Amino acid sequence: MTTRSPGARVRVPRLEREAQMLAVAEQVFAERGMQAATMDEIAELVGVTKPLIYDYFGSKEGLFVATIERARGQLLTALIDSWVARPAATPRERVHGAVHAFFSFVDEHAQAFALLRTEGALIGEASASVERIRQQTAKAFAEGLATLPAFAGLEPRRVTVMAEILIGGCERLAVWRTSHPGTSAAEATDLVVTTIWDGLCSVPGA
Repeated sequence: MTTRSPGARVRVPRLEREAQMLAVAEQVFAERGMQAATMDEIAELVGVTKPLIYDYFGSKEGLFVATIERARGQLLTALIDSWVARPAATPRERVHGAVHAFFSFVDEHAQAFALLRTEGALIGEASASVERIRQQTAKAFAEGLATLPAFAGLEPRRVTVMAEILIGGCERLAVWRTSHPGTSAAEATDLVVTTIWDGLCSVPGA
């Protein structure tokens, strides 16, 4: 990390400053962990005062939750963009694209994913925020599946269960890859889709 001197501070728009704080906080939290990270270090690296960070986020937990929520929004955007990018693709191709978007996000945002992997140590709002990511990611998959002709007539609960199984497989493989390097996003995508797709293909016309 590069430390900015206090004299280098400049006035920037609030949203831009907030984005800077979140980017640095994501890095520090991922490297140090929630408990060991300090607001002093984050403030120094951003080039602002510690009270300013408290003014933006209220507390260290508030800052941590904000970094997780930022990652949530980025992941959902990636999934939705991948799904709508190929409207004429087959159901399998669209599912494949969304799963690949998930693993690509994990690879491109390794620090954000490192935060999510600490969920067992989280409490309060931070833990709830991680669960919201899981729920909303599964919801995005379910809504995507429901738009496909082969799945449109199914009971919504069944589609939701399918999406939960799909995202669960993605999450577990993503965690496994962190301690077993060498499996690319493309390979991970193929593993999930070929393992789970046979079950999805029991739907007529899938």
